[in-house]
Amino acid sequence: MDLIDSNIARAAQWIAGADAMIIAAGAGMSVDSGLPDFRGSNGIWTTLLPAGMHEPDVNAFTQGRCFADNPREAWRFFGRALDVCRETAPHAGYALLRDWAAAKRHGAFVYTSNVDGQFQAAGFDEARIIECHGSIHHFQCARPCSPATWAAPRTIVPARPPRCIHCGGPARPNFLLFSDPSWVVTRTNAQRLRMEVWRGVPANAVVIEIGAGLALPAVRMFAESLRLPLVRINAHEAQADSKSVLSLQGTALGILQCIDRSLATGSGVARTA
Repeated sequence: MDLIDSNIARAAQWIAGADAMIIAAGAGMSVDSGLPDFRGSNGIWTTLLPAGMHEPDVNAFTQGRCFADNPREAWRFFGRALDVCRETAPHAGYALLRDWAAAKRHGAFVYTSNVDGQFQAAGFDEARIIECHGSIHHFQCARPCSPATWAAPRTIVPARPPRCIHCGGPARPNFLLFSDPSWVVTRTNAQRLRMEVWRGVPANAVVIEIGAGLALPAVRMFAESLRLPLVRINAHEAQADSKSVLSLQGTALGILQCIDRSLATGSGVARTA
């Protein structure tokens, strides 16, 4: 058995022996669904621009004031991003994680920096997800006039930008942009509270960190802060700095399928990919 197979088998053992899973997911988790990262030179903000927009335009729409300064263009930009997220089906790795969680006494909790809603689309319980940077599927007042958030409407018409349902002012997605003191954290803080309550229940949880890079390290820092056995899956930055971190280099879907095969062979708790 080579080192890669040995590490896959060890990861499967950690997962099989846990009574709960904490899934910590960064942008690399969405890539296999066909969704590029939101930030970065090859991200959704640059590769899926609406007609007539160009890469130099992107910076203005990454700033917190864009919905107040230029709401029509901001909504043309983010309306396109919302449509892409809604149209994208989660890759098969989400179903594998969901199946593994179903076999655990205490299930799973998800912590993700992704705003795309892929975990909800894959059938994960909304009450067991933290979106630490918010969600493109929920809106807030751009001012903001209150801490309220609400579900995004089905259709965005840039010529008639969405309005706050409370004050009638400009609305915006409820996720964190750069230089963004207006982001409403109410929904995310409620998610954090639910996780803190849940974390007191499992006796031997395992953390599965997927696609969390170092450029925006919120997910990786969270996963390490738990001080639990940690399976790290990353295509480029899979290094481990302690014996409690098991590093697996590869794509999210590819590595999850390998672990699933090892679980099916060794313990029978997961289906064969």
